[in-house]
Amino acid sequence: MRKMLLVLLVVLVMATAAPASARPATAYYELVELSYNINLDRTIGASENYTLYNPGPSWATSSYTITRIIPTENTTNVNVCGDAGNLSYNVDRPLGKTKITVRFTLRGKTRVTYHISYDASDLVSGTGPSYVGRFGGISLDADGFPCHRYIVRIRGPAGSTLFLKNPDKAQLSENDPPTVQYETSVSAPGSFDGLETRFYLQPVYYKLTLTEHFSNPGARDSKTILLDTILFSHSQSQFAALEWSGLPIETMYVDNENNWHGVFEIGDLQPGESRDLNIKLVFSEIVYLPDITDDQVGTLAEVPAELSPYLKADEYWEVDDPSIQQRAKEVVGGETNTYRVAERIVEFVSSYISYEVTPQRKGALRTLLTGAGDCDCFSDLTIALSRAVGLPARIDFGWGYHEEKFIGHAWVEFYLPGKGWQPADPTWAKPSGDYLFKLDPIHLLRNVRGLSSSESASEYKWRDSQPSVGEEENLVVLTNPEAAQAFIQAGKLAIDRADGMLASENMETLYQKLKLARAELAQAQMASDADAIRLAQDAIQHANIVIIALGKPPSEEGIFIDWEKLLPFLLVAGAIVAIGLVAYWIWRGH
Repeated sequence: MRKMLLVLLVVLVMATAAPASARPATAYYELVELSYNINLDRTIGASENYTLYNPGPSWATSSYTITRIIPTENTTNVNVCGDAGNLSYNVDRPLGKTKITVRFTLRGKTRVTYHISYDASDLVSGTGPSYVGRFGGISLDADGFPCHRYIVRIRGPAGSTLFLKNPDKAQLSENDPPTVQYETSVSAPGSFDGLETRFYLQPVYYKLTLTEHFSNPGARDSKTILLDTILFSHSQSQFAALEWSGLPIETMYVDNENNWHGVFEIGDLQPGESRDLNIKLVFSEIVYLPDITDDQVGTLAEVPAELSPYLKADEYWEVDDPSIQQRAKEVVGGETNTYRVAERIVEFVSSYISYEVTPQRKGALRTLLTGAGDCDCFSDLTIALSRAVGLPARIDFGWGYHEEKFIGHAWVEFYLPGKGWQPADPTWAKPSGDYLFKLDPIHLLRNVRGLSSSESASEYKWRDSQPSVGEEENLVVLTNPEAAQAFIQAGKLAIDRADGMLASENMETLYQKLKLARAELAQAQMASDADAIRLAQDAIQHANIVIIALGKPPSEEGIFIDWEKLLPFLLVAGAIVAIGLVAYWIWRGH
């Protein structure tokens, strides 16, 4: 009897024990650590560590086959190792991917740690100064291994700066090179989209060539054509200068919104004649990360009264329309902190509008009604909603350099009491996550508009037949040596311009600024690239003090006077004066 019971017990144990090839459903990863180093050539070095625990019976052994898919076939130096003595692996590259298959066995109540490493390309996007990557994504079905601790680290290229991270709760654990870490857990079934980062090398230097096309399609001459165009605007993230122009500069001046203008005399064009003006500008861009928090700014009630012009309605900003007013109240609610007001508006606009290219600018109201538009529409609706609740806002026009594309772009600025004007990009916030009170070095600012919603950067004057005018832009990224030479040339031009303005003035303080500019430029011409750029920019800034002080719009200098139209009036006035003198002479004679 005892012998029979013993046999039955053995049979029962064998029936309930997991087969050698079975995987316990309760197996899980105690720890997954995934580290990715982004290199300057946009390749990566990956190091992945997995610790798997088998909670099954200690006398049972289970077999595991684990597949790791890397979304590129361009992998090298693939290696797998671990503390399981029977671990084996093989690598395949099907359909543009790399498939790593790992096999091992593991007894119950024990764990194994295995390590996968490889180098890869085609996983980091971005061009020029930008490095964009998303790593560590995982999707588990019901039979997958849950991950109790799941850690992803991404290290940016040497010398780069972190600009964006998603999820926002990811932490910057190191600064040089910047390293971002995010920890979570992943259940089965469950998923994690991965950690996304955007790094930039900085400063970034650009040369922008504006080609102004003038032609005369009329039957009469186009006479005395003058171009008054906005060249650039300075900001917290941008320094810009005029490097060269195909025609002499009649004058330069800065308007009341800090836009730098250049005035050029194009001359006369006969019927059918055309002429081009090339204007070369040089830009230095940095990552702007002021790290503003809501407790550092004031409320709507603390907005200065002198900023009331930036609360008014305009052609594309229908602030007073009931639909705009109602939506602004719905979005902002009772919030008065200017940081959180701006944040709510940007979040609403970026999620509400579907991006589409529009042939004509819609303005805020039509954008609200249609729910679609391009960067002008995103910006116009943001500004109208902001002004409707009492937060000053204005628009920035310029260009964006993204994925080797150079396109016209628009974004906004909010006025935060205690922090001044701060940028935000509601258009790029939608795909990229966070452009609130920060800006990356691929935004090139041309002009700021807040007192008017007009996007025009140029004004043309002429006599007789109206010319046809067009503009083309070409942008290139400069190396440090190229940037040094460009800024030195821009320094020469700025000093010459300031010297010409001072020729008829007697202002000792400005003479000293110009003297300092010349000394700094002389040092720049003998310095290494980085120092040459810095010294040349200092020289430009000192010369700019003279230009700001003495530069005036052309209308104030009489450049646009039409003497032919004025001549008849002058002749009549002269005749009246002559008759008066004769009458006075006759009267005195008697």
